[in-house]
Amino acid sequence: MDSILDKIKTVEDVEGSLRKKFSLTLNPFPKSGIANISDTDAVVGELVPTSNEITEKIIRYMQDALSNSGQGSENKYLSLIIRGDYGMGKTQTLMFIKYLFGQLSNEKFKPYVVYIDNPGVKLSELIGNILSQIGIENFRRYLWDIFRQYLEQEDKENDNRLRKDIFLESINNLKTTNTPTLFPIDEAESTTDIPLTWDQVSISYKYLLDRMLNGLHSPEQKVAIQIFKNYLVKCFAERYEISSIAEYFYDIVTDNTSVTKTWDQLITGNIKNIDKREVYLLKAIVDITKQYLGATDFIILADEFEEIAIGRLKDADLDNYLRNLRSLIDKEKNWCAVFAMNLDAHRKIEKMSPPLASRMGDRIIDLKPLDKQSCIAMIQHYLAIARVEANTPLSLYPFEESAIVSLLNTKEQKLQGSPRFIIQSCYLLLQRAAEELNKGQTIDQAFVMKYLSEKLK
Repeated sequence: MDSILDKIKTVEDVEGSLRKKFSLTLNPFPKSGIANISDTDAVVGELVPTSNEITEKIIRYMQDALSNSGQGSENKYLSLIIRGDYGMGKTQTLMFIKYLFGQLSNEKFKPYVVYIDNPGVKLSELIGNILSQIGIENFRRYLWDIFRQYLEQEDKENDNRLRKDIFLESINNLKTTNTPTLFPIDEAESTTDIPLTWDQVSISYKYLLDRMLNGLHSPEQKVAIQIFKNYLVKCFAERYEISSIAEYFYDIVTDNTSVTKTWDQLITGNIKNIDKREVYLLKAIVDITKQYLGATDFIILADEFEEIAIGRLKDADLDNYLRNLRSLIDKEKNWCAVFAMNLDAHRKIEKMSPPLASRMGDRIIDLKPLDKQSCIAMIQHYLAIARVEANTPLSLYPFEESAIVSLLNTKEQKLQGSPRFIIQSCYLLLQRAAEELNKGQTIDQAFVMKYLSEKLK
């Protein structure tokens, strides 16, 4: 038993062995062979696509997506499909695109990018995921600021008085002479005899609501809450024109319910109504986010789209989803998108909705199995992440080319040239090499066959 435990414990010093034997700080290959969406920019930036053609297509797409030379700043929609079988590196390609957009941030370009790793079974879930990426608390602050600005404007229907004054007057009218005013003096501040200002009490919905309800009995509290709601809903209804969106934003501001639950309330009625709500809701979300983050562009990266097209949905539900997505793309164009999916999923979309397939595939990048040259390049880039001496020339060491040739010669056709299989294998081989090889030795064909002979020819 002790000998078994001792063998397991050798993992304790793998990083030390990697450093001493191969001048690597760590094993840079993901265990699962799948890109880690939490990787730092330093890591993602090293993992340049191994195909110059793919890199060039990414560059062209990004150039055209960010261009303002078209008609109107709100006619920006441009779509790209990353197409490839399972394990071909779709997620890694999306991560690299996300990294490049992030590196472009300057006085002319400030793209805001959201990455969705699961589009959900309804288009509404995709939009809910976008909100989650922005951050509910962040978005709540944006909406609250919009409401405060709304109250600072004149009300033309009420002698051009400030909406804020009318709002406060309606609340104070509910209070008797024995109840505190809307801006009471805190006991801790009583010595200063300085009442709280509007800016102080309106810092958040909950704080202002507490001040409003202070000293009111239950019946008056209900009236005050309804007055508050009426103002909030009217603010968003006037700005975004759709009452259901106004109610949705009200729920976010008041923390009345979760995004998913709110969407369940929104998604009622026929397809036309659903389309209209989703279209205008996404437009509002994009406009608000661009305004408050100073973003010039809004980019949506949607991974695993085959889960929708050939996964969890029945054909009738898929047809509804695709029609809604087509409506979203057709009616509002203040965002761009990149969809990752396999070839079967794209064929399914082409069959069920040729117009949508055309709209989604303005540009297409096909990821193909790695050959020897591209496989070597990929491994070199991964190893560069872990080199003790940064900025050293790309090198395959401690792997030999014979090892790469072996990894490409798989028994199963679907594994041949699969980035996922090769990355998984490289992780395993480097772990074993740290334990068994001496400094100066390399991972050759014999070493590869020792551990992967059941999968290789």
